Amino acid sequence: MAKVPAGHWVPYVEAFVDVSRSPAEHSASVVALAALVNKDKLTLFDLVSKMDMYLTTTDHIVRSRGIMLLGEIMSQISLKWLDVNAVTTLSDFFISRLSDWQALRGALVGCLALLQREPSVGTIMIADVKRLVESLIDYIPVQSLAAADRKLCFQIICCVLDHYPEAVKTMDDELLIWICQSIDEEKDPECLKLSFHLVEVVMKLFSDPSGLASQFASDLFELLSKYFPVYFTHGAGDNVGLTRDELSRTLMHAFCASPYFEPFAIPLLLDKLSSSLPLAKLDSLKYLDNCIRCYGADRMVSHTSAIWFKLKEVIFSLSSDQLLSTGSPKDAEKIKNQIVSEAKNCLKTAVTCIHSTDRDIFINLILLDEDIVNNIHSVTTEEKSICRSSNDLNQLQSLGSVISIIAESSTYFCTRVFQAHFTRLVDILGSSAGFKSQHLNICNGSSSAAFNYGALYLSVQMLSSCREVAVASRGDFPPVKSAKESWWLILEEKLDLFIHLLGKLLSIDSQPIQSAVTQKYVSCTVKGLLILATFPEHCSLLLANAYEYILLMLTSVVARKYENIHLWRLSLETLTSIGKFTVESRASKKEMIYNSIVVDKIIPLAKSCNTSMPLNLRFEACFEIGTTGVSYMLRVARSLEEAVITNISQVNEGMECAEYVAHLIDCYSSQLLPWLFTSGGVNELALSFAMRLWDEIRNVATLDRIRSQGLLDSLMMGMKFLVGVCTEEQQSLIVQKACSIISSMLSLPVKSVMHDLSSVEELVPAHSIQDTALVCLLSSVIVGLRPQTHVPDMIMMINLFSVFLLNGQIPAAHALASIFNKYLHNSEFSDENKLDKILDVILGRCFSIVLASSTLKMSHSSAATSDDANCSGMSASICLRIDILCGLAWIGKGLLMRGDEKVKDISMFLLKCLVLNQVSVGIPPHQEEHSDNVSLNASLATSAADAFHVMMSDSEVCLNKKFHARIKLLYKQRFFSILMPIFLSKIKETPAMTTKLVLYRAFGHIISNAPVSAVITEAHQILLVMVDILAKLSVDIQDKDLVYSLLLVLSGMLMDDKGKECVLENIHIIVGVLTQLVSYPHMMVVRETALQCFVAMSSFPHSKVYRMRPQVLRAAIKALDDTKRAVRQEAVRCRQTWYENYILLGVDNLALWALSSYFPVGNHHLLRGAFSCNDIIVWELTGHIMLVFWMERSFQMKSKEPLKSRECLGIENRWNYIA
Repeated sequence: MAKVPAGHWVPYVEAFVDVSRSPAEHSASVVALAALVNKDKLTLFDLVSKMDMYLTTTDHIVRSRGIMLLGEIMSQISLKWLDVNAVTTLSDFFISRLSDWQALRGALVGCLALLQREPSVGTIMIADVKRLVESLIDYIPVQSLAAADRKLCFQIICCVLDHYPEAVKTMDDELLIWICQSIDEEKDPECLKLSFHLVEVVMKLFSDPSGLASQFASDLFELLSKYFPVYFTHGAGDNVGLTRDELSRTLMHAFCASPYFEPFAIPLLLDKLSSSLPLAKLDSLKYLDNCIRCYGADRMVSHTSAIWFKLKEVIFSLSSDQLLSTGSPKDAEKIKNQIVSEAKNCLKTAVTCIHSTDRDIFINLILLDEDIVNNIHSVTTEEKSICRSSNDLNQLQSLGSVISIIAESSTYFCTRVFQAHFTRLVDILGSSAGFKSQHLNICNGSSSAAFNYGALYLSVQMLSSCREVAVASRGDFPPVKSAKESWWLILEEKLDLFIHLLGKLLSIDSQPIQSAVTQKYVSCTVKGLLILATFPEHCSLLLANAYEYILLMLTSVVARKYENIHLWRLSLETLTSIGKFTVESRASKKEMIYNSIVVDKIIPLAKSCNTSMPLNLRFEACFEIGTTGVSYMLRVARSLEEAVITNISQVNEGMECAEYVAHLIDCYSSQLLPWLFTSGGVNELALSFAMRLWDEIRNVATLDRIRSQGLLDSLMMGMKFLVGVCTEEQQSLIVQKACSIISSMLSLPVKSVMHDLSSVEELVPAHSIQDTALVCLLSSVIVGLRPQTHVPDMIMMINLFSVFLLNGQIPAAHALASIFNKYLHNSEFSDENKLDKILDVILGRCFSIVLASSTLKMSHSSAATSDDANCSGMSASICLRIDILCGLAWIGKGLLMRGDEKVKDISMFLLKCLVLNQVSVGIPPHQEEHSDNVSLNASLATSAADAFHVMMSDSEVCLNKKFHARIKLLYKQRFFSILMPIFLSKIKETPAMTTKLVLYRAFGHIISNAPVSAVITEAHQILLVMVDILAKLSVDIQDKDLVYSLLLVLSGMLMDDKGKECVLENIHIIVGVLTQLVSYPHMMVVRETALQCFVAMSSFPHSKVYRMRPQVLRAAIKALDDTKRAVRQEAVRCRQTWYENYILLGVDNLALWALSSYFPVGNHHLLRGAFSCNDIIVWELTGHIMLVFWMERSFQMKSKEPLKSRECLGIENRWNYIA
């Protein structure tokens, strides 16, 4: 490849060496030169030859820049192959430059680049690496360097130890001494992370008992211990690309690097557990957990007692009051729970990992501990110990956790725990219940006997532990069964009594009286039954009759005890968990029992509408049981399908049956179908159900009562879901079925008017409720179709839907919108323009009806088919036009989502409708129809504004991913960008307030539904308009949802940097509107969000928002009396934030400024002394402080002289008295 002449690349060298150039130019020079070398247009030999003067000159600035340039180029060409001579030559040069302290950074960069090269592209020789390390030791005192140079040194030595350990393995203690000196007193976070890693690698590299690691362990750990626990004092603006957790994790790895750290680390960590700082406790527990794993059992045995006593103190005695926390009591409690959880994990690790020849040493230490013995005695001798206090409950839970941790550790420990306590606990539980029988019977009665909750809780905890042991010892379980006095034999002996006790307690807690106490009892009881029923098959203690007994108890609660909703839900969840376990474990015998007892009794609950259990609970029970397996869910689906088909013909018998069918369909479509769709096997089921529904519709004499009782909407939504999950072939079958039924039952002569939509009045016969219902159901089929599904007679179908759209039927608009969005596959539209021409005809007809100058003559049928049954005459005309406008919006939505240009026609028409009010203003008032026209135009304008909401918002009924709509990327952003300048212009040009309000409403819908990022991009243009919209629309209750949506957009601007800039420019206007919204009476979330916006503003620059402080505080204080708790909480937060960030600090700054204006030059040290305490000035003192300023200022004005030192000292004394 041709070489580049020197005149081409030498200017890059000169630019880099020139210190007056910008950093960007320096970087560009390095990139350009490295690119030439990588592409072989410039050789390293030529580069170094031309740079000889820069590399060897006596001018240290030029020399350092030249060496830096060569080092940076080496970093950029790390993937380029270099021969041994080139690498050796460069190594010699950079190593020799390590003694040149004035050019040290470039040498370090070059050495690091050579070390990081892969062997495949030519790497540095081991001998050169050793010389490099020796030079570092001889010439570089690391802690005397800048942070960037220290980081390079640490990177070099870490790279050597990680990748070239053989180069340093034979070195003497000089390396360790240099490392200790380099780490000592290090404070930079990035250098510290490398230092900690360096210690970890060194200790692992020299791990021989007689090696350097054992000799220097004390010195190295002394250096590490200074940084434990890790605290970060760097602010958010320091650009430290490192978190505290990352640094702490690296330090933890260094602690665990070698067992030689054990004599120093364990005492330190145990001592730090006594700290009141939450961070110190948490880190100590995490470090201790990892150190126990890494140091080994032999070294940790000597610390067993100390570890247990410290962990016991945390688990049993820690309270949130002992922690230094700046947060709320709730935050302190959360931190306490986190510390206790970490202590339990550490105890589990200690029990598992610390073992010796005497394996009872740790378990005896715990089980025979005086506090543990006393706790067990306390909770098992007091009846209903849960009622004593929350502290007793916490002690019980801690005790249960400790016992569970021990028992779960091994089979031997589990047996020891059972031998010590389980038999006694069950006996105590039985005696407290007064129950001695040991024969399996179903308890149907109730009792008032007082159960011992402590014994119950600990028994269930032990039961859970032995289940975990059984799962872990799957292959080694036969010896457990045969072992003398094993936990399995102890549990087997007490099993029948224990099950009966749980059953008796469950029957007692089945009563409808609920309290916190009974909920604790029932939760523990149900947990015990779940554990027993889900023991692994290879070690299950339950015989068939005991398993049946548990299932019968729980099923009985679900079927009959729904008054106690807490118990009901727990029992249902338990049955579901048992079913899932049974299916997953493939226990065929248990699965048959579960099927006959649970499934056969729960699923029929949804079949009848005449049971006392609420519908929602019946459906919830059926669905939850169905989730145990696909086969069960299919049974539930078929059961609901039969119930729908059976009851749909009985709709005419009353509203209760219609409501029941509607709930059935809703449960089927919104819960069962999505679950089955994710699990597979739903297509055939959905096809069968859809076909049967159409068969049933054919058999129904009239559909008018179905619609009048509100069932039609549910049938339509269910049909959409059924069609949506089917394949294209299955959907074609459903369409054909629907079309054949429509053709046979429809009274409208569609084929005779396929090409003529002019005489709408004659198309729909009188009282055509049945036709309307049929077309609505057909539209639901069309909405759910996939784009590739073949649809016959498309033109006839489009005309049919167009006729009903022109008669105000919105479902027909949904169907048309889906057709034009998906361009459904049909041979009739081989010509691409044919569907567009049909669309033009439909739009033209709709436009002409909406803007007709005179009132339409409405037939009785047209008025009757309107959604408002009371519309007549002029009202009927308005209702029809509004419905057509809504239909146009849906068609526009379909076109918009697929990116069709014809959406502009609909958008421009809607914009025309928005300004109809402005046109009607010019009509003379003496004309007869003036008031009617004004009313009509106002209604149309409002509907046109709402039409933009339809076009921009996401819909659940039509045109979404579930129904396979075509959705073009960024269609909302594009539509927003097109309409924004149009609306801004219209708003600016419109003088009439009524028209402006309609424009505001329409533009508000567009803004609120557009992506926030797109709105923020145009914030400088629309922010003031958006705020004005909020102010104007907050008057009308009908606009409350729009107000809330716009407020969310504004809150998004407050969180974005670009949005903040625009907000700050108009802060006084925005604060004024938000102040009004804090008292917004129509919606609670508006008031809450407005206060949240104020909280977000508190982080704005002080100079920009300090003037708004009184206004914000007045609004927040007023909101403290709000009727809603959530608003009051936000008001407290807002008030506290603004007091802390602006009032207190603001007074401090104000006082500092005021004092500085009265101190003469030379006495500023007094001013600094006055503020040396750095205390925050309290708001109530402000008046006294300003009074001092006023008095001193008056004195100065009268004397016409500057304050002397004595007078300044007087101010200082008064200041100290006040502060």
